[in-house]
Amino acid sequence: MKLFGANMDHARRFNRRVVLETVRLQAPLSRAEITRATGLAPQTISNIIGELTEAGLVRSVSRRSGARGQPAVDLDINPDGGFTFGVSFGHGVLLVILTDVAGTVRDRAELDLASDAPEAVLDQISTTISAMLERQQVARQRVWGVGLVIPALFQDDRLVVLGEVALPGWKDFSLRQSLQDKLGLPVLLENDATAAAIGERLYGAGRTLTDFAYIYIGAGIGGGLFLRGQPYRGGYGKSGEIGHLVVDTNGRPCPCGNRGCLERYASVSLALKALGDVQAATVRHGDLDRIAKALEDGDIRLLAWLDEAAASLRQAVVMIENMLDPQTVILGGVLPRPVLEALIARIEPLPRSVSLNKAADTPRLIAAEMGPDTPALGAATLPVFDGMTPELSLLFKQGVVERI
Repeated sequence: MKLFGANMDHARRFNRRVVLETVRLQAPLSRAEITRATGLAPQTISNIIGELTEAGLVRSVSRRSGARGQPAVDLDINPDGGFTFGVSFGHGVLLVILTDVAGTVRDRAELDLASDAPEAVLDQISTTISAMLERQQVARQRVWGVGLVIPALFQDDRLVVLGEVALPGWKDFSLRQSLQDKLGLPVLLENDATAAAIGERLYGAGRTLTDFAYIYIGAGIGGGLFLRGQPYRGGYGKSGEIGHLVVDTNGRPCPCGNRGCLERYASVSLALKALGDVQAATVRHGDLDRIAKALEDGDIRLLAWLDEAAASLRQAVVMIENMLDPQTVILGGVLPRPVLEALIARIEPLPRSVSLNKAADTPRLIAAEMGPDTPALGAATLPVFDGMTPELSLLFKQGVVERI
């Protein structure tokens, strides 16, 4: 995919984002290479690079030699140019991550929630963020924002659903605005699956993709959709409920009221239950280590779960392909990498779908790259995605963006 800027005065902000995204994806680059990659005028590139350098977002990293004349100056994203926080919580666990704009994790804290009450959770998030800023000596004004994810659905900043475990006092609570008021920083709110898909789009398996579906395996099953380079949230903000695709019409009852939903067969909670954890509502890193050890030991209980989960996910992948015709389906979430790979090995070969007719440059099913910290890492990418990534859905219509 190539990004072409538009030489129009009113497009100045957009052109800056095109240049910043081009540098992020392809650095190190010279000014001449950025000009060729974006289609912008050399003077426009020079002005934008000057602005981005002054703002501390772009830096000179080296000089390349070997060609005639003066060696070109290479430009790259300056990691210290900005910072973001990713916050995820649910099921009694709070995870806070501080990253720089290059995607490097600078600090991390995983804590038990002291209380399930909304104000108490927000106070704990605020205290943790303040401690990280002080510990890493990051000025608050260098923070682009805070991404917040929770395994829930939202409508107008209000929590609609909280998955399997309802928290008293959270229904209709104005989560984003309340946290923003407390922190004095911009807060972006998203469900965990969509945030994970955005993370993969920026830094993971979706870096070169514009259209893909992401299946998120956590305590339940969620989904994130990318169409024309932008996350798709649906007409009412509730797209991606992949966990409620019916894979067995006469199957297990689901809290949603249907039978045989994917979530009843392929979730981390069910893997833990297979290993003897009857409750399995809370998923912590220790639980993930236990699942990885069970795979390493060849525990027949986990292997049976893998077989059952793979059978259901195989159906879900084909449904998604036939509905959306994505470039690929990314399977991820919080599962340890060896377990995720074992699951994909059992899902393949996939049955026939419309994807059999596509180019073979991208496999139909690939593993996510972000790992067990995916919820918070995805959350941390939200301010970066909002600040760097051009609005590709509009640009395709305008002809400014060209697929390659």
